[in-house]
Amino acid sequence: MKIQDLNISAASKSALKSIGLTMVSELAGQNYITLINKFPKNFNIEPLIDELNALGYLLPPSNEISIYDVPMSKRLQNALVRNGVMYLSQLASYPKEDILHFRNLGQKTILELEQICQEYNIKLRSIVSIKEYFDKYQLPSKIYPLLFQNNISCLDNFRHMTANDLYRICQEDYSLTMQSYYILKENGIVFDGWQDKYIFEILPEKNATLLWKKHKISMLSQMPGCSECELKETLSSSYSFTAAMKELLSNG
Repeated sequence: MKIQDLNISAASKSALKSIGLTMVSELAGQNYITLINKFPKNFNIEPLIDELNALGYLLPPSNEISIYDVPMSKRLQNALVRNGVMYLSQLASYPKEDILHFRNLGQKTILELEQICQEYNIKLRSIVSIKEYFDKYQLPSKIYPLLFQNNISCLDNFRHMTANDLYRICQEDYSLTMQSYYILKENGIVFDGWQDKYIFEILPEKNATLLWKKHKISMLSQMPGCSECELKETLSSSYSFTAAMKELLSNG
């Protein structure tokens, strides 16, 4: 059954489509928080959750404290909902700086929120230390919030990761993963192997970028019959990257 066939609003259908969900079966295993995490931080997801919950397609997560079960002012509650926060545990995934800039969150409600976090043992963290540490490595600024969300605060946190782990941290943004990979590699990070290989793990940045931009090839498995050695040898022996790729792709 398609999402488009569900008895929900057009806005909800459009929202689900925007995160790549087109079939009802893809909602299986989702709960409020896993779905919320797929949307931008300030997306008001409450109407969508209400509609899916009413149809029985979405269940609340277990062992989570809903903001509706915590005594708080209506102003604070509304500010949290507007920013996609429906469970207290979600606050830990936001940099403190972002929370302080929630719309309609004044000084009084900030103090109220801090008291609630203290009472429920939720630590609000700052992203500043992450930025200060990684600035010297010139990682793309786009990755900082993702490092924050994954509790990565130094280079050592990348050790024993695979390039596929990095891809997941980058929320499956291939270009961001590739940029970050080369920078981390230059700074001594050696990624572990996994069942496949991204092209940027094999080729220089210029060639890997061209292969992605021109052919949308990101992994070795997309080139059946071509081994890592063959890929390297063909490209290194050819005077033309374009000609070499044409030969490899036609052979595949």
